[in-house]
Amino acid sequence: MMPKHIEYGTDLHRSVRDALLARYRFSKNEMQKRYDNWRRTEEKFLAYIPEKEADRLRRMQREQGTPQYTTIEIPYTYAVAMTAHTYWASVFLSKSPIFQFTARHGEPMNRVEAVEALIDYQVKNGGMQAVLYMWLLDAIKYGFGVVGQYWDEEQISVSRIEEIPELYMGVFDTGRKTKKRIVERVRGYTGNKLYNVRPYDFFPDPRVPIGQFQDGEYVGRYVEVGWNTVNKREQDKQYFNIDKLKMHRVRQINQREQGSNAITLPEAKQDILGPNWVDGKDMGYVSLIEMYVELVPKEWGLGDGSYPEKWAFVLAEEEIVVHASPLGMYHGKFPFAIQETEPDRYSITSRSMIETIAPMQDLLTWLLNTHLQNVRKVLNDMFVFDPSRVVMKDVVDPRPGKYIRLKPEAYGTDPRTAIHQFQVTDVTRQHVEDADRIMQLIQRVSGVTDNVMGMLNPTGRRTATESRISTNFSANRLKTSAEYMSATGWGPLAQLLVQSSQQLFDMQQQFRVVGDVSMGKPAFVDVDPSSIAGFYDFVPVEGTLPVDKFALASLWKELLMQIASAPPLAQQFDLSSIFSYTARLAGAKNVDQFKLQPGQIQPQIVPDAQAAANAKSGKSIPVNQAEIASAQGGAQNQPQQTPGMGRLM
Repeated sequence: MMPKHIEYGTDLHRSVRDALLARYRFSKNEMQKRYDNWRRTEEKFLAYIPEKEADRLRRMQREQGTPQYTTIEIPYTYAVAMTAHTYWASVFLSKSPIFQFTARHGEPMNRVEAVEALIDYQVKNGGMQAVLYMWLLDAIKYGFGVVGQYWDEEQISVSRIEEIPELYMGVFDTGRKTKKRIVERVRGYTGNKLYNVRPYDFFPDPRVPIGQFQDGEYVGRYVEVGWNTVNKREQDKQYFNIDKLKMHRVRQINQREQGSNAITLPEAKQDILGPNWVDGKDMGYVSLIEMYVELVPKEWGLGDGSYPEKWAFVLAEEEIVVHASPLGMYHGKFPFAIQETEPDRYSITSRSMIETIAPMQDLLTWLLNTHLQNVRKVLNDMFVFDPSRVVMKDVVDPRPGKYIRLKPEAYGTDPRTAIHQFQVTDVTRQHVEDADRIMQLIQRVSGVTDNVMGMLNPTGRRTATESRISTNFSANRLKTSAEYMSATGWGPLAQLLVQSSQQLFDMQQQFRVVGDVSMGKPAFVDVDPSSIAGFYDFVPVEGTLPVDKFALASLWKELLMQIASAPPLAQQFDLSSIFSYTARLAGAKNVDQFKLQPGQIQPQIVPDAQAAANAKSGKSIPVNQAEIASAQGGAQNQPQQTPGMGRLM
């Protein structure tokens, strides 16, 4: 949608700028209250401990060759977080397609297939899969994850140099060639795109819980983009006041929130040519605040409308408005989706899984560190000695295989009276067992047990059924969270993707049908605006892990053998289709290419002697007798045939 130009320096520009800044700063002041917790969460996830002065001195001694201990962070939080991430990634992202839909008002099945095929194409070719993986991880680390959505129509500029005939006066061919640069703009990917929003850069309306941010008045994010991006958007008539932005732009420190010191963010404010900015070719990066506000145009001086509308604004360097336009989307939502791992619809933000287990992680780290320090103390000999009777450098030598010499004046005396070793004991031996109990407590709190981690309980032997039941029960906690995330995050995101496609997709293309394709069914579907019209609901994720395809293939293999051995069942099922389906489950995706065509099937020829023997025993019937029996009603039972079970195969 074309923007409404707001001239820099006018009263309208000042009022819009001040209104956007007030909302941005109000949200930032509230969100900053969570930053300290997020920093600690990041450090727990990275198993990072800020180096204290004592650790620094010990590190310097280690680097000089003197053995010294160090403090370590036990990465159990990382193990728990990545196990939960693996579980949820398997639940949400292992499906085909990832976004599955059902018709709401009786739309035909071919339209549902068209919608799923189009969204699956956008997921794979629009680079959404990596964004969705990070979305899940953000929810684990910070308590909520944010993705933004927009419709993209890529324009690729291709420049090349070609030799063309040289014309005299633009008409006559001179026979010579001249080189000319030709620039073409090629249409690239068209469709939905997603991007991750770092929680530090996300600024919702703090007057509503973050899980209900769509009910707020506004939502925004902070982002830094290069000047090439700014120039492209100016050329596409999306940005204005860029000449004023170039004049106003100053070198300043990075405004982006750093988070933990253990994380290195890109320094967008650093210039290639340094602070002098000599030739002006390096334009660096620009700080942008993208803000979506539900407003009354008449009150903001942006029109005559008196009914609230959603508008999109971009404020550069907290000073210049470079974009302002109605959002113009039929879905009527802010273009973001948020998922939370903990159901809490009252507080501004909910706790993360890492934040919940942080006190227990601290205790676990303390138990193991004190145990290691005590063991090191036990390994180092502890003596009381008479410095006037022993050689001091022998006593303080840290190397193993110690030789302690007596001074000449102590020769002939009892060495035990000159030096005595203390009796030492490991008072932290119980810490290892206590640490194991703490890890079990973390599992109970987080719901990430050893079974979910793929580690079976070593106590006693278990059957496969017992292991499966134990794993299912241990996953119930994660299953419930997955269902909540599906309802509050994935469902609204699917709605944004479908409704944006229905409004903006204007082409006719063929896309591959996703999911299981039955035999004889086309593998591709034609998609155009009319084929995706209608109302569709996202199929909620039930939260359980996908069925093991190899185990399912083994089950179908057994069923296939049983069906083939029972003629009544073989008459009711398509054995060829079952075989192809079983082969695809086992991983043989190209099994159908080996099927014979109808004209290639050869009739089975039985030798005359065998045919005569079969006719004599009643296993086969001559054609003429079969025709006679058919003419007489065909109800007679043949030899060796069970009554009422159909024709003998």
